[in-house]
Amino acid sequence: MVQNAIVKKIVQDGVAEVSLLRQMECGLHCDGACAGCSAKPPQEILALASNGIGAKPGDFVEVEPAGGHNFSPSVAVFLLPCVGLAAGYALGVNVLHLGELTSLLTAVLGLAAGFLPALLMDRAISASQAPEFAIRKQLR
Repeated sequence: MVQNAIVKKIVQDGVAEVSLLRQMECGLHCDGACAGCSAKPPQEILALASNGIGAKPGDFVEVEPAGGHNFSPSVAVFLLPCVGLAAGYALGVNVLHLGELTSLLTAVLGLAAGFLPALLMDRAISASQAPEFAIRKQLR
């Protein structure tokens, strides 16, 4: 999905920090002066973007998500607790031969065990400084 953004600063050679603009009905051709733009959220959404076109701070640019490299780690972060839940229940019923209620307790323990690696992966993904977007072209 292509989005409009404003280049905030150059982080390093070939990488810029951009402020993603909320998509408005006017496409932001009004420079933020129309009534619809007054509804913009006060906080900025900042992201890193590869800057292959040499955009400078203050430039309006069009960005697109870089590659699809963030999809599989994100899926893993969401699936690990689910796998832990199922594994905990299966452990309680099939291996330990526990009743339904105590097997539910092992399922909750499996869920908690699944959250730990998911939390660590999420922090590693968040801490990575890889550009999430690529600047396609300058708008103005």
